[in-house]
Amino acid sequence: MLLGRRGEYMIRRILIADDHPMCSAALGMAVNVADTAIIAETAATLQEAEDIARRGPLALILLDLLLPDVEGFAGLALIRAIRPDTPIAIVSSLDHDDTIRKAIGLGARGFISKASSIDQMVAALRVLLAGGQWFPDRALANADAGPDISTRIGELSIAQLRVLRAIADGGQNKHIAHALNLSEPTIKSHLNAIFRKLGVSNRTQAVLALRELEPIGR
Repeated sequence: MLLGRRGEYMIRRILIADDHPMCSAALGMAVNVADTAIIAETAATLQEAEDIARRGPLALILLDLLLPDVEGFAGLALIRAIRPDTPIAIVSSLDHDDTIRKAIGLGARGFISKASSIDQMVAALRVLLAGGQWFPDRALANADAGPDISTRIGELSIAQLRVLRAIADGGQNKHIAHALNLSEPTIKSHLNAIFRKLGVSNRTQAVLALRELEPIGR
């Protein structure tokens, strides 16, 4: 725990977003070994992770790429938009170098393979909690080769990311507006901003840009 400005103790929290109970439990054990004073909160869906992230500051977010309600890196982009100052590490069995480089391009501070031992997870968590980064050396060797589209998607706002995910699911403006409780002109405005930021000219190209961020091995 940390000492607050008035002398009270502030509980440090970690969010573990993973829908596999065994993986979530293993990460929880690693967190307890890395720092017994940290409280680990778990989520099995992106929506649950978003709700926890909005409650208050987090010391670290551990995010699975394949949550039931999100595809690939859209979840990372959304959670990072909600908590831009919180370090986020991807935890996944899809540990291809290109997938790791995409995570780096979207601002992840670490990538932990689900094949890692508990000791390796603990080591990674200690580095991340100390403000460092944790990536396999082989992926960092060519990190600059990552696709520019990941950086562009990382610049979208929360609302724009929701609209992009909705059109990727085949939603039309009217239905998206109803689902997001927005007006159709607002949806059109968000789409124009999305096209501009991604450097595309239509919905199909925007969806293809999002699909480029799907992890290899899916």
